[in-house]
Amino acid sequence: MPLPPLLPLDAAQDPWLRLWAASSALRVERPPRGHGRSPHLQDASVGSTTTWTSTFPWEGDELLAQLRRAEFGAETPLTVTAFVSESRSVRRELELAVRGLLDARGLPPAEVRVRSAYKPAFHWIAEEVLPRALELNADSLQLSYPVLAPEPPGRFLQETYPLSGLLEQHGLRFEARADSRPAQHCRVVLLAQGQEVWQGSCALPLAPRTAPGGATVLAPTGRLQVSAQERELLDVRLLTDAERAWDWYTKAVLPEVLRRADFAPGQPAFRTLSVTFALSEADDPLGLDHERSSMLEALGEEVYFGTLEALKLRAGHELDARELQPGRIVPVVRSRPAQAGWARVTLTAFAGPSQPQQPTRRAQPSQADIGGDPAPLPSAPVSPRRLVASARALADEHRLEWTVPAYSYDGRPVPALGRTGRPIGLLVTAGQHANEASGPHAALKLIPMLAQVPDLSFVAIPLENPDGAALHLALTRRDPQFMHHAARYTSLGDDLEARVLRGEARWEARARVWAAHRQQLAVHLSLHGYPSHEWTRPFSGYAPRGFESWALPAGIVTIIRYQSGQRENAEALAALIAHALSSDEELSAHTQRALRWSGAHVLTPHYELRGSWPFLFQARDDLLAPLMVITEVPDETVYGAAFERCVRAQVLVGQACMAHLT
Repeated sequence: MPLPPLLPLDAAQDPWLRLWAASSALRVERPPRGHGRSPHLQDASVGSTTTWTSTFPWEGDELLAQLRRAEFGAETPLTVTAFVSESRSVRRELELAVRGLLDARGLPPAEVRVRSAYKPAFHWIAEEVLPRALELNADSLQLSYPVLAPEPPGRFLQETYPLSGLLEQHGLRFEARADSRPAQHCRVVLLAQGQEVWQGSCALPLAPRTAPGGATVLAPTGRLQVSAQERELLDVRLLTDAERAWDWYTKAVLPEVLRRADFAPGQPAFRTLSVTFALSEADDPLGLDHERSSMLEALGEEVYFGTLEALKLRAGHELDARELQPGRIVPVVRSRPAQAGWARVTLTAFAGPSQPQQPTRRAQPSQADIGGDPAPLPSAPVSPRRLVASARALADEHRLEWTVPAYSYDGRPVPALGRTGRPIGLLVTAGQHANEASGPHAALKLIPMLAQVPDLSFVAIPLENPDGAALHLALTRRDPQFMHHAARYTSLGDDLEARVLRGEARWEARARVWAAHRQQLAVHLSLHGYPSHEWTRPFSGYAPRGFESWALPAGIVTIIRYQSGQRENAEALAALIAHALSSDEELSAHTQRALRWSGAHVLTPHYELRGSWPFLFQARDDLLAPLMVITEVPDETVYGAAFERCVRAQVLVGQACMAHLT
C-alpha cells in the first residue's frame, strides 16, 4: 500500500506548514552527498538555515569485519554470540552470513547467535527460552534481573516488559526477583509442576553514558563474543547504528544548536530544528496489543526530549519545567534494513520580529478559518480545520454560544462554544497535548450531551493546540505507529498550560483564561492521552525521564486534582467515574489486562485503585476550578476500534462529571 501524503490536505493554505515542509526532515528522501564514504560533518549556513549531514557504517558490516580480522584455531568448534540493534529478520540473516563466513575459512561448524542489543533479555526469552519452555511443558518462568548502579532498582525488570503478557498468552506464570549478584546478566529458571527443568542466562551489553540532562546512565550497546570450550577468544564492543547516530548528534550537532539558540525575551530560540536519521534498526510489532520493539521510535524520542533538556539547561531552566519556548524540534527516523545509515539536521532560525504580534481577535472566524467538512470524523487524527468545522456545526445545531477567544502562534483559531450564565459551570478542554488525538473527538461527542442538560452551564474548547495537531497529522502520515511527542507542545515548543499557570495568557493559552473569566467553574475536565505501547529513552536511563510513570500502558487512568478542602468531593467524583467506566465491559477487560501486564514490571505502581480502576489524586491550589479531572487514555498512536475505545472512555468520564454537577 503506498504511503499517504506527508502533509495535511490543508497544507497549501497553511503558511507555517509550507515553511516547515521546505526545511523539514520530512522532505529528505535521499542520503546526503558523500553517502558511502567515511562519516563527515558539513556545516553550511545559507541565510537563516544551517545544515549538518553525516553517514554511518552499518553495524552488520562491522560485525562481519571483526570476524574476518580475528584469528581462531581451526581445530576448535566456536560459539559466536553477537548483540546488534536490528530486527529479528535482519538478525537471522546475519546468523547465516556469520556461518557462511566461518565455513569459507574452513572453521568447524559453529554455534551462532545474533541477539538484540535493544531489550536483550526480553528478546532472548521470547526467541530462545519460550520455545524451549513449550517443548519442556514448563508452566512457570522465574526471572532474576540485576540491580546495577546508577540505575533505579527496577530498571532491568521494566526492560523485560511485555514478557508477562507474552507468557500469559502461552499459559505460563511469570515470577521476577532482583538478583543479588551484581552481574550484567538476566537469569531464567523454567519450572514444570514445581520442578526445575532448565536454567540459563543472557548477557546485557551496557555502556556508561552521560544523558543530555546531565545524568550518568547505563545504555545498551552492541557486542561480539567468541569462545571455544568456555575459553574466551574475542570480546569486543560493537557500536550500534543508533549509538553512532546519537553520538554524532550529541557531540557534533547539539553543541552547535545550543550555541546558535537565541533566547531573546518573547520569541522562540529558533523556528524549527528538523532531524532525520535513516538507519537499519529494530522496528518490530510484538503481537501483544500495540506493543513494538522499536529502536527507531526510541531514537526519535531521544532526539526530541534530549534536545529539549539540553536547551533547558542552556537557558537556566529546571529539567521538569515546561515553559521554555525553543521552537519546533521535529525528529524523523526511517528504516533502511541492512544498509549504511545517514543523517541530516536542519536548523531554521526564527525569522520574525523580536516581539511577535498577537493576531487580532475576531468574534467569529472567517470561512477560511473554518473550512473543511463537518461530516462525521474518522477514528483517527484529523486536521485542525476539520475539527473546527465540526465544532461550528455543533454550535449551530444546538444553538450554543460561539466565539474565538484565541489564536495559535501560527494563526489558527482556538474556538470555544457552550452556554454560560448559570450558577455553576463545567469547562471541557481537549488537545492541549496534540499527539493525544482522541481528546478533541471526545469533546465533540460530549457537546450535544452537555447541551441537553438544561441547568448546566459549560464552555468547551475542543482543540487547544491546533499547531501541534497539524504537525501530529503530518508525522502520523509518515510513521503511523510512533508516539510523536514532537507534536505534544505548541509551535513555540512550550506547554500552553505553563503559560496559564504563570499568568501569561498569550496565544493559545488565552482561550483557557477567557473561559475561566467567563464562567464560575465547578469542574474542569481536561481530556488527555498517553502511549499505547512502551515508551523508552535507552540513552537517558531507559524509562523516559520525568515521565517514568507513563512508560508502560495501564489502561484507562484518571487524575483528579483538587483545591484545599475538596478531597471528599474528589473521592465522590472518583466513585462516579469508576462506576461509569465499569459499565463498559471492553474497557474493563482492556484495563485489567494492561494492569496485569504492566504491574508485573514495575516495583511500585504510581496509581491508587478505586474499585478496579487506577486513579491519581493531587492536591493543587493553582487550578481554574475546585476540581480538575484529567483523563489519561492509551491513544498514542492507535486507530479504528482502539481509537474509538479511547474516545468512549473519555465520554464516560465526562458523563460522570455531568452527573456530579447535576
